[in-house]
Amino acid sequence: MRIKSVKTESIETHLADEGFTTTYGEEPSIRHHVIVRITSDSGITGIGEACPLPFTADDDPVQIRNEIEGQLTPFLIGKDPFNQDVFRELTDTFPDVGGTARTGVDLALYDLAGKIRSVPVYQLLGGLIREHVEIAAVLGIGTPQSIANEAAHHLSQGMKSVKIKVGLDVERDIETLKLVRETVGESAKIRADANTGYSVKQALRVLKASEELNLEYLEQPLAVDDYEGFSKLRKSSSVPIMADESLYTYKDAQTLIDHDAVDFFGLKLIKHGGIFQTKRIAKLAEENDIECVIISPWETQIGVSAAVHLALSESNFNHPHEIAPGALKGDPFHGLVEVHGNYHPPKGPGLGIT
Repeated sequence: MRIKSVKTESIETHLADEGFTTTYGEEPSIRHHVIVRITSDSGITGIGEACPLPFTADDDPVQIRNEIEGQLTPFLIGKDPFNQDVFRELTDTFPDVGGTARTGVDLALYDLAGKIRSVPVYQLLGGLIREHVEIAAVLGIGTPQSIANEAAHHLSQGMKSVKIKVGLDVERDIETLKLVRETVGESAKIRADANTGYSVKQALRVLKASEELNLEYLEQPLAVDDYEGFSKLRKSSSVPIMADESLYTYKDAQTLIDHDAVDFFGLKLIKHGGIFQTKRIAKLAEENDIECVIISPWETQIGVSAAVHLALSESNFNHPHEIAPGALKGDPFHGLVEVHGNYHPPKGPGLGIT
């Protein structure tokens, strides 16, 4: 079995929640996606997605298509889609190609391999560890009362946790987190994400105020490379700390571990280059007692399904994942089944998306 062709196509969707704001500003309402189709010489086609992440250097669908068509396609033609070295070389041979472009190819290869063998991707990854994947909702920055109301609504609809974006105003952040906890009750799961917005001093104020709020974790409170600051926060508070923006590569993961910097890894397939590299990072995390949460920011059901397959098959993915349905308007892909805040294993071969 050999790869015969690689094709790309650009599509657009729209955010369902316009006006979503983080420390980076208001998220663009139009979402760009590069759809990748890899076809074998037997005529079977696997489909993947490269979804640019806003406010990063890898946020250009034209560049992504050029990287796939100009660099990755010549490498892929004639390769065996089951050869694990192909996945390794996507990173090792093309270090200058963005993770988003490599993700589109990686997902299409896994979908192709699953379809050829007539098995779901989670079987290729080692089989089911759990029967379903719990889902968390993500809320942008807003007034304390509006965010508390929104959090209560999402939890009432079955979401297993809510993430509150913070990082612009420490006092408002503390007020918001306290009001959310008061509104949703003691048993509900809540987490917060500062998107690098705090100094160490500010983060310590928020953590001190959050000690009694039973947060799952505070995500990326500091600048990307402030490893000493991360370590200080962990030693000063019982609230767990997560890295997201600090974690793109396997080397980044090792650096965070070497500095004893975090309790959680926030994993995005589009940061790391797809399922293969994300799984490598997850294994390293497991070896070092670090829990992982998958974050799939406004991808179509192709990217979300890939995240679900990975979460179903990894043992240290025990918290709700930020892959909530309904984030996009105009998603042309279907197949995931969500019931009361849980994704069930996708049916059908490959990613299970049509």
